[in-house]
Parts: sequence; structure tokens; C-alpha cells
Amino acid sequence: MPSLATALARLRQWRPGMALRLATGFAAVALTVVVANISTQQSTRQAQEKVRQLLIQHEPLVRATESLAAAVSMYERTVIDQSESSVIAQQPVKAAVQRMTDAARQYQEAAAHFPELDRPAPEFDAELASLVTAGDELLRSSVTRRSRMRDYWQRFEALEASLNAPQAKAVRFAGAVFASEKLMDLTRTLAGIREQVSAAASLSSPRSAQLIIASENAFRTRLEQHSSELAKLHGQEWLAQVKTKFNAVVAGRRVAFESIETLNEQSVMFRDQAAAIAGLVVTQLVEPARHALADADRLAVLASDRADRHLGWASSATLILLLIIAVATVTGVTAPVRRLTHATRRLAGGAVGTRVARGGMRELDTLAEAFNQMAEQLQQAQNAVRVHQLELETRVVERTRELNHLAHHDPLTDLPNRRHLLAHLDDAISRARLRSSRFALLFIDLDNFKTINDSMGHAFGDRVLQVVSERLRMNSLFSRSFCARLGGDEFTVVCEEVNQLGDVERLSRSVLEEFQRSLSVHGRELRISVSVGACIYPDHASDSHALLRAADSALFRAKELGRNCASMYAPQLLEAAASRFKVEQSLRRAVERGEFELLYQPEVCFESLDTHTVEALLRWRQPDGNVVSPADFFAVAEQTGLIADISDWALRTAIQTAAVWHRGPWPKARVAVNISSQQLIGASFVSRLQSLLDQYHLPPQCLEIELTENVLQTGANTIATLKRLRELGVFIALDDFGTGYSSLTSLERLPLTRVKIDRSLVATIDTGGRSSAIVRSIIGLCHSLGLQVTAEGVERPAQLGTLLTDRGVQVQGYLVSHPINAATVPVFIEQARHHLEQLMIAAPAPPQHAETNTTRLRTLRASTARGARAARPPADE
Repeated sequence: MPSLATALARLRQWRPGMALRLATGFAAVALTVVVANISTQQSTRQAQEKVRQLLIQHEPLVRATESLAAAVSMYERTVIDQSESSVIAQQPVKAAVQRMTDAARQYQEAAAHFPELDRPAPEFDAELASLVTAGDELLRSSVTRRSRMRDYWQRFEALEASLNAPQAKAVRFAGAVFASEKLMDLTRTLAGIREQVSAAASLSSPRSAQLIIASENAFRTRLEQHSSELAKLHGQEWLAQVKTKFNAVVAGRRVAFESIETLNEQSVMFRDQAAAIAGLVVTQLVEPARHALADADRLAVLASDRADRHLGWASSATLILLLIIAVATVTGVTAPVRRLTHATRRLAGGAVGTRVARGGMRELDTLAEAFNQMAEQLQQAQNAVRVHQLELETRVVERTRELNHLAHHDPLTDLPNRRHLLAHLDDAISRARLRSSRFALLFIDLDNFKTINDSMGHAFGDRVLQVVSERLRMNSLFSRSFCARLGGDEFTVVCEEVNQLGDVERLSRSVLEEFQRSLSVHGRELRISVSVGACIYPDHASDSHALLRAADSALFRAKELGRNCASMYAPQLLEAAASRFKVEQSLRRAVERGEFELLYQPEVCFESLDTHTVEALLRWRQPDGNVVSPADFFAVAEQTGLIADISDWALRTAIQTAAVWHRGPWPKARVAVNISSQQLIGASFVSRLQSLLDQYHLPPQCLEIELTENVLQTGANTIATLKRLRELGVFIALDDFGTGYSSLTSLERLPLTRVKIDRSLVATIDTGGRSSAIVRSIIGLCHSLGLQVTAEGVERPAQLGTLLTDRGVQVQGYLVSHPINAATVPVFIEQARHHLEQLMIAAPAPPQHAETNTTRLRTLRASTARGARAARPPADE
């Protein structure tokens, strides 16, 4: 029997795994749970069957109770809806009453089957009959309210018709405007009463009634205040008719609101009665259902107790089995788990060489094997992490070096940036102080670089900046200097080997000469110029920021001198920059505070002795009372962009003032307004001008736009804008003609209506020079092109005498009138004829062609005198 002994030995050595032990225990637990569940379900089914029987028995009574409650609620909603509708329909009300009666009868029949109730079912016939009676009264009150409101609105419309009749006649026969305004006031008050009554018709709250009464009193007060004027214009009979109809409207409103209050009170009483009956149904008709629910509850309690007992012994058996399984499992798991826990702690402490001895149940042995594999992989990963950490540290060092370079250098040109420049300047200042030496700071700015960007693109512009930076690096004079890029197209050079001013001037000239040579950019030969501003430490400034300001002000001066030049810093340049900044800040405050004003200088015609146009002249009245002309602040306003706001204000104010003149003392008013180039080339300028003309109801022919010749050089867009203005009807004048850059062909291409000869030509027209011939030629040229002509700056009678020898020339200047405010313009227009007569009589004839010119003046004076006498009334003669 050796084989049998071997098999028995192996059987004694075999131990079941943890899975088999757990499976056996859980099978016993499952069996216990199944037996307990079957017993509990049987008890529950018996209780459910008893409850179902009780529910079937009491279902008719419950359904009848719910139907009665729903019928009462339906009747209440139907009556309320019909009372609030415009037309009452009897059929829905009758149907609701019938449904409520049927529901009450069904409940009586259902309640008769329950003799075991504590008390008999209540009778609801009297309560339901009372509810139906209350509903009928509510509907009758609703009919009364609608009838009275209809009567009120008929009276109201009759009163409106009486008020509107005189207004229609006033429009048809051009009646008195004063009376129409009174009627419109009464009509607006009556319209307010209509809105208040319409809003309060369904509420009739005390506050709504008080507002309506206040509006009616206001109407009556206005009617009494204007009764004498209205009776005079529309007749006493009409006034009496209006008062009678208004009193009828007030009486109708009172009656109508009383009916609304009655309806609201009956509606509240009806709702309360319906709610009481519904509450009676709820409190008195649910007793059978309560008994049924009590029986069902008792059965449920019995079933629950039985199920609890079954579950009690099932739970006890389950806990015992679980305890046995837990003890068996713990005894076979504790030791291997302890070994794994100890090894895990060592591994977490960094001992990646830790291993666990294998043994025990199959599952724990497998876990120990997996732990050992994980420890092996962690050891390999730790070695790989160390290698990667070394590589990462190397990359961080390289990236830090790159970031440090980017923080102090311009990424486009690789030149030092502003931060690096400031640090270098501080170091240079320290060295210069120790050595008692000097150094120069040059600001270099590319001229018209924006044009390159706009025409060739920003990528091309970036390449230009790179080529410029390369040229600065390659310049031998700057080989030992510090070059940096501030930003945009501005570069700086710090030259520390400077002994005197001549060295700085030589460096500046060398920069200008260096950029006289063309640049090669993307295969193109490009010629650009630069402007240079220079300053010296410590002659001009003693710290880095002051040096930058000094060099920048010198660069600004170089730009003012015409670009492509160099400028050395001088103290007055910084003072000029500070002055420009002060003016800019003052201008911003002036725009916010409204410190600007317009004066008007007339342009007159001596042939008709009329004032055809006044030119609007902008003035800045400062808080201290000083008046500043545009010449002192116009350039700063253009540089800062404030010119757009200032020009828009001037245009709006001039149009508003001209509209007042046009509708008042000067029907032929025309105002000329100067327009800046920024304002003209704006995309919305024409639409903005059109909206202002429409806003102030000013005809376009009452406005003249004045443009200088440099504005007209802006290209095709300007010509298109001017053509749109002419199509609109606005006149266009070319100001300061004879001093700008426009050619004579612009007079033919541009849609001009007037040319204003500059005062510089008119100033010497009476001194015998060439100005007289030039002015006469301009006048003849403009007349041949169909353009009107105005001579500006006429200040002496001799100038006027020379201009009067030519026909069709209007005159503007201090001789005629200084700029005056808007209130004085109508006075000047009224007195202009006499004033111009005196000026024309006092004007001497020019020395050239004395006989011809004298005859021309005499003829003009005689015709003017005859026209003046003809214009005077007989009493003046």
C-alpha cells in the first residue's frame, strides 16, 4: 500500500486556498438569506392582499369625494373667468352647476354603503345652492360694470371729439398758434386721464382713483385758466359744451368705479364661500378613507413585525457564519500581510533593494511575487530618473542663460534693450565720475519708417530694422560703443570716448553719412534717412533718465528742422518740450471744461453792400481770462489727436448758431468753418455733417467748408469726400490760396465754390509791388472758372481801393470788422450797408491807371448811393 500512504500524506499537506474558504462561507450566508427572504415575502403578500381588498371597498367613496371637490373648484374658476371676460357665456356656467350637482348626488349614493361610519354623510344642497346664487350675483355685477364702463368711454370719446374739432380747423385755416397750444395741453392732459383710467379699470385701487381725480382736477384747472382765451377763439358755446361733457365724463367715471368696487367685493365673497365649501368637503368627507387607511396601517404593522422576526434570526445566523469565516481568514492572512507591510515601509523609505520571502496561501504568495517585481522596477526607474535629472538640470541652466539674454536684448535685432541700456548708462555714469570724463548719448530715429511699414508690410519693416542694427554694429566708429534698440524705429548709441563737443558732432555726422548709402533688404536697394539727437554727460544731465530725456528732446528738434539732420541738446529744447506738455494738458482740460468759443468775422460784398458769409474763428478763453488763438495750440492739438474733438465742437456750434440766425434775424445766413485734415479724411465726416444739419434744421447751402491747400494733398479720398459734400449742397472754399503747395490744376479738379486769397498777398497790394498784378490774375482766373473770390486780411482803405477796381470780389479783414461774437452778428448785418458805404467812399483810388480806376470807383459809389436811396423810406428822403 505505498501508493495509498503517499496519497494520504499529500492530502494531509494540502490546504484550501482563501477563495475556497470564502466561497464556502458566502454560500452558507446566501442560503440563510434566501430562507429568510422567502418567509418575509410570504408575510408581506398576505398583508398586501388585505390592503388591496380594503382599497377596492373604499375606492367609490374616495372617487366621489374627489369628484365633488373638483366640481366645486371647477364652478369657482368658471364663474371667475366669465366675470372677467368681455362677453359672458351661460353655457359653461350651467355645465359647471350640473357637474357639481351630479358629484353631490354620487357622493350621497357612495356614502349610503357605509353604515359603520360614526355619523351619516353631510348634506350639501343648501351650501351648493347658496354658492350658485352668489355666482349668479357676481355675473350680474360683471354685466353692470361693463355697461357702465362702456357708457364712460362713450362720454370720454365725445369729449375728445369736441377738443379735436378746433385743432383740425386750426391746421386747415392756419388759425392762431397760441390757441392750438392751449388745446394741445388740454388734449395731452385728457390723454393722461385715458391711460390712468385704462390702467385702473380692473383694479380701482384707492391710489389709482386718487391719481385719476388729480388728473381730472388738473384738466378742470387748465380749462378754467384758459377759458377766456378759448371762448374768444372758439366760442362760448363750444367752451360750455366742453365743460358739460367733461362733467359727464367725471360722473360716468365715478359710477363705473363704484360698479368695479362692487364687483371686486362680490368676487372676494364668492371666492371665500367656495373655499369654505371646499374645506367642508376636505374636513368632513374623508373619514371613510381614514378608516380604510387605519386598517391598512394595522395590517402593514403586523406584516412588518413578522418580517422583523424572520430577519432577526436570519441576521443572527449570518453574523455567526461571517465570524467563523473572518477568524479562518485572519489566521491565514495575518503573518504574510505583516511581512508585506514591513517590506512596503522599507520600500517607501527608499530601500528599493527590499524583497519579501514567498510562502503561505496561493493568493498571498502571488502578491509577494508581484511586490518583488514592483520593487525591481522601482529600482530600475530610480536609476533612470537620476539620469534624466542630470539632463534636466543641464537644460535648465541653458534655458536660464537664454532667458537672461532675452530679458536684456531685443528679440528682433538682438541688440541690448531699454533695460540693458539703463543699466549700461548707470555703469557708464559711475565710470565717468571715477575718471572725471565725459560720454555721449545719441538717439537715432528712422525718418518716415511708418511709410515703409504701410507700403511694404511689417515683415519687410522688421527686416529693415535688422539691417539697420547690423550696420550700426559694423560701423568702425561704434566698434567700442554700446548700441541698443529702445523700441519701434529708435536706436541709441553710448560713446564713452568723448573729450569735447566736436567729437559728438563728428559722430552725429558719421551716422548721417552712414545711412546715405543704400540698404539691401530682400534683394531691394532701399534708401532711408535718419535723424539724430545727442547729449553729453555731465554737461547736459547727471543721471540716466535725464540723459534719455535730453537726447529725446534733441531728436525732436532734429525732426522739426526737416529730418535727415542732427541736433545737439540745449536747455531750451527741454523747456520747449515741457511747454508742449503743459499746453497738451491744458488743452485736455479745456476740452473737458468747454473753454473754447467761436467768434465770427464777416465777408462782405461792396457791390451789393451785403454780408454774404461770416467765418467762424476758434478762440481758447483760459480761466485767467487770456484768449489764445489757434496758431498757438493747433500744432499740439494735431499731434495729440485732440484736434478731432475740438473741430467737431466747432462744427456743431457753428451749425447751431447759423440755424438760429437762419430762423431769426438773418434768413440768408451762411457760416464758413475751417476743417482739419484729420477731420476731413475721417470715414464718418460726411454722415456726421449730414446728421448735424438735420438735427438743427439748417439748409446745406447755409454752410461753407474752408480747407487749406495742404489738406487737399491727401489724395483721391479727399476729392471723393469733397464731391459728396457738394452733392449734399455744402459750399467749399480753398483758404490761404497762394501760399501752399497745390498746383493750379487742383482748381479744375476739385469741386470748389470759392477761393480765398491769402493775407500775405493782400498785405502789399497797395504798395505798388507785384502783389497787385498777382491778385488781379488770381481773380481773373477764378472768375473764368466760375469760382467766387474773397480777399483776406484787408486792413487799410488803400487795400480796399485797389480791390474795388475788380468786380465780384468779397472782402474780409479788420477794416470791415474785427471778429465778433454770435450775439453781435445780427447787429452788424443790420448796420452793414451804412458802414460799407462809408468805407467805400473813404477808399482812395490806386495810383496805377488812376483815371480808369477813379472812374470805376465813382461809378460803383454812384450806383451804391442810388441803391441806398432807393432802399430808404420816403420819410428819410
